[in-house]
This record gives sequence, C-alpha cells and structure tokens, in this order.
Amino acid sequence: MAKLLKLLAVLALIVGLLTAASYLGARATAGGVLGPNPPVGERSIDFAFGGVSNLRGNPRAWVFTYRTSRLPDVSGVRVYVSPTGKLLGTDPPNLEQRLETYERAREP
Repeated sequence: MAKLLKLLAVLALIVGLLTAASYLGARATAGGVLGPNPPVGERSIDFAFGGVSNLRGNPRAWVFTYRTSRLPDVSGVRVYVSPTGKLLGTDPPNLEQRLETYERAREP
C-alpha cells in the first residue's frame, strides 16, 4: 500500500510539472504575439480539454482571452496556443497586422 501511495505521489508530481511547463510555454507564446506592453487587458486563461471548435481539427489548446482592447474596431482578443507552445491561431485572425498598425500609429 505504501508503494502505491508513493507511486501516485510521484505521478502527481510529474503531471503537475508537465502542466506547469505547458502553461509557461503557452504564456510565453501568447506574450510573444502581443509583445511588451500590449494594448489589451483583463486576461483570462483556460485550457480547452474538449477542443476549440472554431479552429480546424478541433485541437485542445490554452485559450488566452482579453476582454478589453485599445485596438481600433477590436473589442476583445483571443490567442490559441497548443499544449506544446505552438501558436494555433488568434481572434481576430489578422491580430499581428493590427498590432503592427497600432504600434506604428503610436510612434512619434
């Protein structure tokens, strides 16, 4: 019985470390897309175990939702990142272009 409990504790530790690594990788990817000092706010982060239906193939993903935005004509932003840290998509789809336009407009 003691061996079983020890095995379960080790497995729980491994699963926790893998989850933390996945989260940190996804957060770094989302931060890389938005850049330093992004024009978005009020972030929530969820993991879509059932998959993201509006992405091709319905993949599981970390979903970073930003409810407010200072980007023109964009009320909110979503960034979808795979558990391995790969960018799967954004909503709006042309988010990177909109961020570049926003940054150029802010330059003196």
